Amino acid sequence: MNRKKARALMHGKAKGLNINDPRQAQQMLENLPIATLVAGINNSLDILQKRGIPISDWDQKKRELYRLKVFGGKVYFLAAELDRPCQEGQ
Repeated sequence: MNRKKARALMHGKAKGLNINDPRQAQQMLENLPIATLVAGINNSLDILQKRGIPISDWDQKKRELYRLKVFGGKVYFLAAELDRPCQEGQ
């Protein structure tokens, strides 16, 4: 980064992407390739799974979302049916 860009950044006059701005962050995400978006969702799924937070199928509570995959430009979800008792109220 040159001095001009550094000064502009310090004074809030820098041009370019500011991911702290929700509108700009949304615009950046909308322009990402599908495979990149799916990879981001899979990373979030991994974090939730490590925290012990399952993402269950709305209609079939025993099915848990495992991963998203891209095949031939289409996005598919992989779910596993778990052998655990369903909790009431979920």
